[in-house]
Amino acid sequence: MKYISIFVALIALVVSGCGSQSRHEHEDNHVHHNHNHEGHNHDYHHKVEQSTTIEHKEEESHHEGEIVIHNHQAEELGIKVTEVAPKDFAVTIAASGEVVFNPSNQSVISAPMSGKVTYSKGISSGVKVVKGTRIGKITTEGMAGGDQLRAAQIEYDAAKKEVERLSPLREEGIITVGEYNAALANLERAKNSLSEGAGSVITAPMTGVITTLSVGEGGYANSGDIIGQVVGDGGMSLRVDVASREVAKLGKISTINVKFPQIEDMVEATALSGGVTSSASAPGYVSMFFQLPAMENVVAGSYAEVYLPTTTVKEVIAVPKSAISDRMGQKMVYVKEPNSDHYRRVPVEVGATDGELVEIIGIESGDSVVTEGVTFVRLAENAGVAVPGHTHNH
Repeated sequence: MKYISIFVALIALVVSGCGSQSRHEHEDNHVHHNHNHEGHNHDYHHKVEQSTTIEHKEEESHHEGEIVIHNHQAEELGIKVTEVAPKDFAVTIAASGEVVFNPSNQSVISAPMSGKVTYSKGISSGVKVVKGTRIGKITTEGMAGGDQLRAAQIEYDAAKKEVERLSPLREEGIITVGEYNAALANLERAKNSLSEGAGSVITAPMTGVITTLSVGEGGYANSGDIIGQVVGDGGMSLRVDVASREVAKLGKISTINVKFPQIEDMVEATALSGGVTSSASAPGYVSMFFQLPAMENVVAGSYAEVYLPTTTVKEVIAVPKSAISDRMGQKMVYVKEPNSDHYRRVPVEVGATDGELVEIIGIESGDSVVTEGVTFVRLAENAGVAVPGHTHNH
């Protein structure tokens, strides 16, 4: 909806420009009409001709393919340009990484008793919890044998009342010590059963992110069964398998760029072993491990694109990936003309990428490339927007 509104606004500018031009043409015709009546004001006639010549030159300077967006419009639309220049660029190796977890920084969620699992509101995989947070509870209601927790509560209440009834009788010597002690034993047994039932509340064993819930809502679990897993901060690692032939190109890596499909921004991972590799499960590959920050919606088994920097560094012109558009298979960027409201589309060839920047060939050092708001420039190009009074209609 936002893009449609901007598109309508841009069309309105075109209409406004046409209206402005019509008013100028009417005023010019009126001036010529008065001049014909006077017939003697040659200086004024010369100025009108000079003004017309300048206007035509300005119109001719607006070449086909140029997009005209005034600076105040660009500011409102969030269109920003960056002057490019050659810079050192580390060539990267693209690889795939899989999320794994550090056993030393994770804990399991266990069922405190047998029964059906009911989760608290908002609890699901990917949610961050604090140690002791209530995750859910175990119930036996509606199951064969009845609600065990309710039965334990009834048994405890009955045993307690029995002890309260016998206590004064024991003091009066009406009942024996053995009878009274038997009532106390029943109360203690009922209390223990109730305590076990109170353990039906499921809590988080540590602070971290719930990575899995293996038992669904309403599912059955036996006492002690693992029903989920929590991983603490820094507990997620990324295993990257690299072809053995590529390892020689890698130096000592401290950080890498990682792109998860479900996360918009690039994530930075820190090397756990300073670039030291170990054998991988697949022949011809070695594994490298990197520590990931705590993230929601990233669980064990998630895959990501990984960009490993090599020791090869070259001087190139690079722009953010967001600056590059695709038009019928042709990669392109938009360049703003110096000291002008004009933009133009420039075909480019793309090279290596580190996940954020992309090497491009086709523009020169000093060019001002649109790096933000590219979509709006494309809309303006498709709408044929021009500065009012600068059209080719004569």
